[in-house]
Amino acid sequence: MAIDFGVALRVLTAVGEEQAVLAPDLYRQARRGERPVVGDWVALAGEPGGACVVERLPRTSKFTRRRAGTEQAAREQVIAANVDTAFLVTDPRDFNRRRIERYLTIVREAGAEPVIVLTKLDLYPDVVDLLSDLKALAPHVAVHPVSNETGEGLEELDCYLGQGRTVCLLGSSGVGKSTLANRLLGYEHLQTRQERRSGAGRHTTTHRELVSLPRGALLIDNPGMREVGLWAAEHGVEETFDDVASLAGGCRFDDCRHDSEPGCAVQAAVQEGELRQERLASFRKLASELRRPLRRRRQGGRRQSR
Repeated sequence: MAIDFGVALRVLTAVGEEQAVLAPDLYRQARRGERPVVGDWVALAGEPGGACVVERLPRTSKFTRRRAGTEQAAREQVIAANVDTAFLVTDPRDFNRRRIERYLTIVREAGAEPVIVLTKLDLYPDVVDLLSDLKALAPHVAVHPVSNETGEGLEELDCYLGQGRTVCLLGSSGVGKSTLANRLLGYEHLQTRQERRSGAGRHTTTHRELVSLPRGALLIDNPGMREVGLWAAEHGVEETFDDVASLAGGCRFDDCRHDSEPGCAVQAAVQEGELRQERLASFRKLASELRRPLRRRRQGGRRQSR
């Protein structure tokens, strides 16, 4: 399994970790942006110390986002592959509803199971209201408050870490992802730094890494993402905002954008207090964000055809 991509590919095999190089065909694909990523299963040829990656096996899931930066805003970036469960890690200080909605959209579009992990329970023990907010935000998603410091609540995560499962950590810098990974490993493997007095964590992870957990699961630790741009996530948006999608079925027009169109069932629900205006505004923002790169891809396809 691929665990990192740089000058060479590092792979995790039955006998441990080793370096490998890409076969010429795969190298050409990598130059076109189709490189193996953390979590990919690959086929090797050759001897240890001189192994060559000859094939990337089909993916069961693919985590993507719009590549960060304005000059590459219309390009896809694959974050990780073959993930079964994604731990969306946040803490009371970092909590942001709109960011959680974006992570939920990415995870659901990938076909993985989202789980919200609320860290730093030892610093912020009164999380009753925050848990209620999370339940309202994502009623069908499990939420687990934990303390990396004391270990409280960590046993509740065991059910996601069975043999052969792959779990990834998503979240902002400083929320305790690497510390959580070390806790699940049972020893200090990933570098962490002491928290500031304010309780805000310090960013330490600079690359994606895959490690094997004691119970047989595989864990991917991701760097904190400053930008969570969406890419081809129409299905993920619909699942994350299933309340809006359900109401939209009653709109007069199939292409209703739920703004000022006549016969909009979604706007009617807002006016009647059945749907919060902030919820609709978030949905419309993400839907609009998805339409921009789609238009660029269509324009690029038309130019290529000409």
